[in-house]
Amino acid sequence: MKKNLTFRYTLQQVAYWAAAAGVMSFASAYLLAKGLPASLVGTLLSLGSLLSCAVQPVLAERADRLGADKIKYMIAALSLCCMAFFGALLAIPMSTVPMGICYLFGIFTFDAMMPLLNAVSVSCNNAGMKINYGVGRGIGSLAYSLAALGLGRIIADFGEDWMIWAILALMAFNIIISLGYPSAAAASTERRRNDSCSIITFFCRYRRYCFSLLGVLLLGAFHAMTENFMIKIFDRLGGGSAEVGVALFVATAIEAVVLLFFEPIRRRISEGWLLKIAGLSFLLKSFLFIVSGSVEAIYLVQLLQATSYSFLAPTQVFYAEKKVRPEDMVKGQAFITAAYSLGCAGGNFAGGFFIEHFGVGAMLWFGVVLAALGTGVFFLTVNKKDKCIMEALAPSQSWLTP
Repeated sequence: MKKNLTFRYTLQQVAYWAAAAGVMSFASAYLLAKGLPASLVGTLLSLGSLLSCAVQPVLAERADRLGADKIKYMIAALSLCCMAFFGALLAIPMSTVPMGICYLFGIFTFDAMMPLLNAVSVSCNNAGMKINYGVGRGIGSLAYSLAALGLGRIIADFGEDWMIWAILALMAFNIIISLGYPSAAAASTERRRNDSCSIITFFCRYRRYCFSLLGVLLLGAFHAMTENFMIKIFDRLGGGSAEVGVALFVATAIEAVVLLFFEPIRRRISEGWLLKIAGLSFLLKSFLFIVSGSVEAIYLVQLLQATSYSFLAPTQVFYAEKKVRPEDMVKGQAFITAAYSLGCAGGNFAGGFFIEHFGVGAMLWFGVVLAALGTGVFFLTVNKKDKCIMEALAPSQSWLTP
């Protein structure tokens, strides 16, 4: 019988996503309360995400060469670094700029963990231990929502420094969970470690896979742009912050339900079709945002989260596993995560630019373009295989479904 690590992995997802509510969702509230100007806050948050995108593949290459068994130690080390940066905000008196830089590096080390968390699931399953990724990720989404509500109240009642204490506690718990994983090394770990390629070689070895990441980037840009500027979408319909809260709750609730049942969905629908359905759902969503004439209509549009983001987010993990050789698996996870993060950064920038210069309507039409291009990329690429993979694995292809 396979050793079931789903409970442990779920606890790790809960720790990570509950901390994410503070690290990301309340970053602006914390930094603005500490006296940083809004323009600097936006710049620092974007730089933190971009720095993480640049470093994730480098960390992933190191993880691939060290072997699957070392991933848990890398997560623990990044968690410890994250605690050091956020802990410094409490322990060391700082002026506004050093404080902002310290928070930037806290975001960077926190974001860098994401592909490694995905890789834990893949490596454990490959080593004969069971992890239900959908259950872990779905409960993680619920933890994010509940943590956001709780941290909002904590900040209002006790001050923004208590948010940092919460992040430190969750990261400490993440370290304990990470170090408790049993050995995930498969019998062929040493061979896979020696065969792991460099970052440059990765782009040559997996050309079609890397091209498909453009679709992830474009759809991530659309999703981030419409979600982060949802207040502007509601403004033109007569809504406000309360309505935005309801819309985000609807999306998060339906997302969590779908993620909890993602494993049986994945057994019936291939990764390629899940990505195509996600793309088509984002495209339909982009048109409905334009034609919706009421607040209630936007609530209904948010139900498409069930087949858009709720399919895109977990399928990325399994798509990378299917398209990338085991010895390059962590790099595959890192590149697809970095593509989505880069898309979010670009979408946030583009959304602000279009709203400021051309209005909300122009932003929404640009969203249609992003969704259409991302969907088109998926239809062109997700069912294609890189020939070098098939040739290199000709003697043994048991891990790759034809």
